[in-house]
Amino acid sequence: MKNPFRSAPITFLALAAASFFLASPALAQEEAPAPTPAEILETAPAEHWLPIPVTDLLIFTLPDTADGTKRQAVIQLLPTELSGGHVRNVRKLAATHWWDGTKIYRVARNFVTQFGGNPDAKTLPKGLETVPESEYFNAALGVKRDTDMAALKAAVDYSNQYQGTEIQPLMKMIYENTGAQTVGFGGGWPIGSQTIDGETKFYPLTCRGSLSPAHYDPPDAGSGAELSVITGEAARSLDTTFGMVGRVIDGLEHLQNLPLGTDPGGFYADKSQYIPIRSIRPASELPLADQPAYEYLASYSPALMQYIAAHGGYGNICTVPVPIRKVSN
Repeated sequence: MKNPFRSAPITFLALAAASFFLASPALAQEEAPAPTPAEILETAPAEHWLPIPVTDLLIFTLPDTADGTKRQAVIQLLPTELSGGHVRNVRKLAATHWWDGTKIYRVARNFVTQFGGNPDAKTLPKGLETVPESEYFNAALGVKRDTDMAALKAAVDYSNQYQGTEIQPLMKMIYENTGAQTVGFGGGWPIGSQTIDGETKFYPLTCRGSLSPAHYDPPDAGSGAELSVITGEAARSLDTTFGMVGRVIDGLEHLQNLPLGTDPGGFYADKSQYIPIRSIRPASELPLADQPAYEYLASYSPALMQYIAAHGGYGNICTVPVPIRKVSN
């Protein structure tokens, strides 16, 4: 490009430079403000927002409050190709409307809201699978995590846009190791792995909002009829101790802000305190116009790392949930 000042007198250039710096001394030092989390999501490539199939969604409905407020939560189940017997049982229980009319009987502060199972004394539908504890681990999740994280690592390492930014050390922390676990994102889910008896095993991580089936004495891992919604932040101690079938992606407050149980463990002391469940139904049963639609930010999108960094850092992989947004049908 031709330099427009090449033939200009030296005195003119000196005066122009002096005038610029005297008139706006802060301009050269100012940096563009860092984008907010909301701005990062707004500018993420449209093709990095992926749809959540309506067949993976359940609608959890409680009775309206005394002032008429609707109480409804949306659950996203692990996709069929990334799940096992517990999720298949949960799908069958929802399809047969088994939870309709059952009760929430445990609300423990910053821990769980629990429902279904023995206190309801309902006959389970036929054909539920017996799920072994070995299904707490899932190789398909590991394949998806490693594929997505390899794509993300390549994008962060080699894209000039992210060279030298705070995203690279963040990526290193998530991708390579956190304590005894290697963690990462796959298909929009946080997934961990450990080496056990010389074998690498993968599993979904238990974060706030996770939906976990109760288990009993080994080898009874539960049917999935009795479930807990994890409402506390320190849920990672439950990794591989319970299964994980899904997560609440909308309306978690309706399952968290309930009267606390006063018996040990947060159980309600009296059955009169139980909170009735109006229904838990597959979203696909709703009329087409009423079916909710959600998208998640792809695990291989560099915008995911930007988003986490914009929240002020990374405590563990559950600190900042994968972005999910509701969209119009």
